[in-house]
Amino acid sequence: MTSKEIETLIDFEQQIQWRWSSGDPTAYMDALAEDVTYVDPLAKNFLIGREAVKEHFKHIHPGKPVGIIRQEYHNEIARAISEDEVLLVFGFTTYKQDENGKEDLFLSWNMSLIFRKTDNKWLMTHGHLSLRNAFDLDSIPKLRDIWRSDSL
Repeated sequence: MTSKEIETLIDFEQQIQWRWSSGDPTAYMDALAEDVTYVDPLAKNFLIGREAVKEHFKHIHPGKPVGIIRQEYHNEIARAISEDEVLLVFGFTTYKQDENGKEDLFLSWNMSLIFRKTDNKWLMTHGHLSLRNAFDLDSIPKLRDIWRSDSL
């Protein structure tokens, strides 16, 4: 695994994450490996397999823009873990516009993702998300207001 290949993965992940934040979850759905495993604080259980994760995404994502105006990556680490797999670990913060038009912190996440390159395409084989401020009482209502409230 070359450093250039790892850079293309980082760019790819940031592009599909921005599409998610902009209201289009399909890029993430298309990047799921058939054997993906996924841990999400919004899921009732640990998810196994592309179809289970896609259904979870459909359940939580409203399928429209959610008002995120900026996203920020922190402490990004990318490590090759095999000839065709890379581990990405990073903090991720999203921002929305408040009622006065100013940028306001929305949610902060810790994420670790494993991608495998197959047939010159990056596919996620594992994702683990956690809220950075899980015990911040503002986090859950924010999630409930922006994502599909019936799923939380």
